[in-house]
Amino acid sequence: MSRSSFLIAAMAVGALAMGQAHAQPQPPMGPHGCGHGGLPFLEGVNLTTKQKDSVKKIFKEGHEDMKALHKQEHDLHDQFEAIMLTPGKVDQAKLDALVTEQNALDAKENAARQATAVKVHDVLTADQITAAKDRHDKIRALMDQIHAIEHDDSKGDE
Repeated sequence: MSRSSFLIAAMAVGALAMGQAHAQPQPPMGPHGCGHGGLPFLEGVNLTTKQKDSVKKIFKEGHEDMKALHKQEHDLHDQFEAIMLTPGKVDQAKLDALVTEQNALDAKENAARQATAVKVHDVLTADQITAAKDRHDKIRALMDQIHAIEHDDSKGDE
């Protein structure tokens, strides 16, 4: 198959997948407003009404938890701007302290996202998780093929 034929086929598969994604009932929005709450393993999983309600509740709780962390992050950003917009030499000690606070805040946010993902995982059945893994593996294989084509060094083989 020539490179252009393969790319057309890959685009067709992508369009088909997007069409299916729009046809599937979508899970509730996640903590940051992105579909599936930033949990790609939920894509393509058919949830029962009870599971949808549980996932929605988990995302809502996660969103509430993240609000406080985002407020802290905003405050740190304001402090950083204040340091950078103050005439004279930058107070490196204050700047270093802000970086340390930001790193600790990032760790808290990552832990909160992970806790949300675990709670959602625990709502799914073993069959749903197996189906999600199969789908993930197929997508990964296709992405690897696309990557190999895009980064192929043997240009003369066409």
